[in-house]
Amino acid sequence: MVAEYITLDLLATQLSEVKQKHFSGRILLKSSLGQEWSLYTYLGRILYATGGSHPIRRWVRNTTIAGVDVSAARDLQIRIDALTDISALTTAELESCWEYYLLVNWAHQGRIGRDGLIKHIQTTIVEVLFDIVGAQAVSCELIEEKQLAPQLTLIDIDRAFGIAVQQQQQWQQAGLADVSSHAAIEIVSIPEFQQMVSTSAYESLKQVLNGKQSIREIAAKARKTPVAIGQSFLAQIQAGTLQLVGLGDFASPVDLTKIGVVKPLVVCIDDSPFVCDRLEQIFQQAGFQCISVMDSLKAIPVVIAKKPQIIFLDLVMPNANGYEICSRLRKISTFKDTPIVILTGNDGTIDRVRARVVGATDFVTKPVQSEFVLEVAQKYLKIPIAQ
Repeated sequence: MVAEYITLDLLATQLSEVKQKHFSGRILLKSSLGQEWSLYTYLGRILYATGGSHPIRRWVRNTTIAGVDVSAARDLQIRIDALTDISALTTAELESCWEYYLLVNWAHQGRIGRDGLIKHIQTTIVEVLFDIVGAQAVSCELIEEKQLAPQLTLIDIDRAFGIAVQQQQQWQQAGLADVSSHAAIEIVSIPEFQQMVSTSAYESLKQVLNGKQSIREIAAKARKTPVAIGQSFLAQIQAGTLQLVGLGDFASPVDLTKIGVVKPLVVCIDDSPFVCDRLEQIFQQAGFQCISVMDSLKAIPVVIAKKPQIIFLDLVMPNANGYEICSRLRKISTFKDTPIVILTGNDGTIDRVRARVVGATDFVTKPVQSEFVLEVAQKYLKIPIAQ
């Protein structure tokens, strides 16, 4: 079923209706690029929000600000286990919103103060709405399901949406409309940049302008707004002294696939509707989720947003070919080990060698056949697949 995308004005109206009707459940919003966000509500007010490009980075950042230090990405699982046994959460809690229920546990244990807890939730909700507003048009679905409980705090939906709209307007007025707050900044020309700042400033800035921290993370550490950080470096970005770098999310400390909650996700990137439909059919019948991307220019944003377990990628496409997409994905730390299977109608050695050079994992020859596609998926995901 094709999603019906609505404008921001209509979305604001629908959210106001949610408030007026005292809706309890989940609001699922989707962008045309495949991003998804969930707003959890109780009696028309927002309890929590998650989803989008960097849900784990956002949760880590706001949790750390609230006073619970989980800021070291590589130690995220260890740090959470040390603070509270995540296995104590029920399957239903893990499936619904594990981030919220960890906050509930920490609040009960006294590990997070009331003020920090409320600020964490308020900031998270506004950040999610900021990204939704930035998408310009989204689909909106109300899902009646058991609400999050207990209710830690209740946020007015109209007020939160209004703040997000105001922040998005400030972002655009600052000349940052084409800049993602989730992007990292990296120094391209060290000699030029050193001439622009003092020696002491350079020593401090090189620690954050390393392509590994998002604009929001830099802002949080500097105790400034993301707009202020974006404005500070916009001229150097436009001049080419600095560059924006796509940044993947942290790995989740909760592997929902292991407890059977989430189906493995496949992204198929191919400009052929026939190939995309065929792969969707194959994988859905085998118990996977499958998302197709036929516009190669949208491929990387969709992959970053959805974080699939495996990618099937066509080599020959208009605008951006498979070699370019594979190479760019391998430069993003989140996808350096993600299986990327090349779809090719040409079984030539040169194509295979070139694809290996840019990081391809394996190959499937067109026309795609069910048994071969599933065999490759099972090989790299190491999970049983229904055929």
